[in-house]
Amino acid sequence: MATQNWAFKRVQTLADSGIQTVPPQYVRPVEKTHHDPNSFQVPIIDLQLGFNPQQHDHFCKNQYDSIAAQISRAAENWGFFQIINHGIPDSIIARVQAVSKAFFQLATQEKEAYANEAQNPIGYGSKIGYSPDSEAKFDWGDYYYNAIWPPDLRHMSKWPTQLSDFTETMDEYSRELSKLFELLMEALSRDLGLETENSLNESVGGEKKELYIRMNYYPPCPQPDLVVGLAPHSDPNALTILLHDQTPGLQIRKNGAWIDVQCVPGALVVNIADQMEILSNGKYKSIEHRGMVHKDRSRMSWAVFCSPPRDVVVSPRTELIDQQHPPLYQGAAYREYLTKFFKKGLDGKGHIQEAKQQHSVVSNS
Repeated sequence: MATQNWAFKRVQTLADSGIQTVPPQYVRPVEKTHHDPNSFQVPIIDLQLGFNPQQHDHFCKNQYDSIAAQISRAAENWGFFQIINHGIPDSIIARVQAVSKAFFQLATQEKEAYANEAQNPIGYGSKIGYSPDSEAKFDWGDYYYNAIWPPDLRHMSKWPTQLSDFTETMDEYSRELSKLFELLMEALSRDLGLETENSLNESVGGEKKELYIRMNYYPPCPQPDLVVGLAPHSDPNALTILLHDQTPGLQIRKNGAWIDVQCVPGALVVNIADQMEILSNGKYKSIEHRGMVHKDRSRMSWAVFCSPPRDVVVSPRTELIDQQHPPLYQGAAYREYLTKFFKKGLDGKGHIQEAKQQHSVVSNS
């Protein structure tokens, strides 16, 4: 019998087939996890918004100062933090989870109608990046990726319109998240001493900023210690807000060790991404993270990436540059950065380090 080409199998299909051994394309060395929960705990910040997304307009000064200080400390010292009482209603979050689960429950043939293409991540896929490297390993997970805001940015040929509540749910969720991204960037702009509290929001496009969603499905794996659900990487965008199903598996690299991000009911996870590291000239650093899987249960997560429009040139904010603080990163159009990211695939902190090295070469030439 001919050897089956596992590279073209969806991970969900592999898991459902009942295999007991992971195909070699997925097997890779996996760094061990640091399991002492008392040594590292990702910060948890109470935004005190209840379920009124406009409530932050009515914070008293001391309350706002305290929350903004917590956000800025977490961004600088961790690059990852969790937020509770964030103002997004439970009902909207439940709908996001429901329509996403409905997508992955579609028949394989129906999902494949939205399959992404070799050099375009939009749609339903299993591999990030399209490097011709034949030795590249696969992640143990499938995903759906598309723009959700503004609506005219959506690739409708890859939009699952047969899911009746999908469009309305994504409309409502993206509006809520847009407000939350703005609140977070206001706090960071203030901490950096920028011209206005709206400075970082304007740096990523203001009203034209773009939101993309990546819905991740990590099926059970017969040998979870041999694979990763999502390879180590930092995000290429500016800020990411992640919702997950309270199944452990998200990990970050802290002081050289991989640690679990604790599951906190009702929380959203925020992480600094590469463009924010560039804008802050390195004060806030994007953090390497990965997704792990389980033998006896699946896991889902929903990452929303706040990004500048493709033609925006991202470079360190001029207010942060002087003789004692020279620019550390080469400015570039976001389109150029993103193209390199998706071509090469997940590469730890390699993409942002390349931006830093390119600036060093230009400065010394």
